[in-house]
Amino acid sequence: MSEDKTQDMSQRYDTKPTFETILEEMRLFRAAVEKRFDSFDIRLDRIESAVHETKSNFHALRADFTELRNALREHFPQLR
Repeated sequence: MSEDKTQDMSQRYDTKPTFETILEEMRLFRAAVEKRFDSFDIRLDRIESAVHETKSNFHALRADFTELRNALREHFPQLR
């Protein structure tokens, strides 16, 4: 009788497939999170690139205005 109970308990409490299932789900979840972080990193890199381009354009525009101001002062001495 005790042998039957032992067999019955090992069948009832066999958790190995459950742990493997949980670990597999955790692996899938981690892969999904890493994929989202990778796409997020790509978006941040593109935003950073656009910011640098805008900053560069701003500096070029500022230099153009400085040149224009100097040229106007040269042609119109009363602006000095």
